[in-house]
Amino acid sequence: MITRILKGIFIGTALVLPGLSAGTVILIMGFYRSFIEDLSSLRLKPYLPIFAGAAVGVIISVFAVSYLLERFNSIIMAFILGMLVASIPAVVNYHRGSKVKLLPFLFAAAGFIVTWYIVCDPSNTFTVLPPGGNFHFFLGGALSSATMLLPGVSGSSVLIIMNLYDEVIYAISNLQWIRLLFLALGFIVGLFGLARILSALYRRYQAEISFLLGGLILGSTRALLPLSFNLTFIFFALTGAVLVLYLTRRRIGIIS
Repeated sequence: MITRILKGIFIGTALVLPGLSAGTVILIMGFYRSFIEDLSSLRLKPYLPIFAGAAVGVIISVFAVSYLLERFNSIIMAFILGMLVASIPAVVNYHRGSKVKLLPFLFAAAGFIVTWYIVCDPSNTFTVLPPGGNFHFFLGGALSSATMLLPGVSGSSVLIIMNLYDEVIYAISNLQWIRLLFLALGFIVGLFGLARILSALYRRYQAEISFLLGGLILGSTRALLPLSFNLTFIFFALTGAVLVLYLTRRRIGIIS
């Protein structure tokens, strides 16, 4: 029980961190495939402690992460960058000597292009709706819930693109329950709808989807790259990479 709650806290933290996908954290923890399969079948009871922990993680992170990013931005970004890059081999699950096919690599390229040039492009000012309305919160929750299932697409990045990130942080910090209710409803709708789609896709296109996820992760690193590299940034990036490699040494691949 305690272990599941702690896992949920890490997932909730990833939802708040810019550039880090909660789906990547779930992959690192080794239950990604079973998670989306159970969600698609509405087998939720085993994950209730994880959901509770995720809620706690989000609330804590809204305050703690903003404090850390303000004071140690470069170090935190370096650590996350290392984690993301090191997680790609576990996602793609490509074995040396395997038959090379073109289609999975095209999917990887597509995932990279989407996150590098659209999701993580700092010049992208696209907005769906004026910020602050209840339906805007619902839509933001639905779209950002994809981060529970799609490694590489950061929930905070989605909210920023929708011109909603600051509004969500403010709503959580000030406990604006109506807005948070619409956000949560959207999150639930998006999460369960996407779980069914991904579960069906995985059964038919495992290689293509795994390469797509790898491309999404690689493209998402754009949001974390500094203007210039120094030894401190490289050190903490390597530290994050070593941590992920340690956690995934016995779980290579998205199917556990």
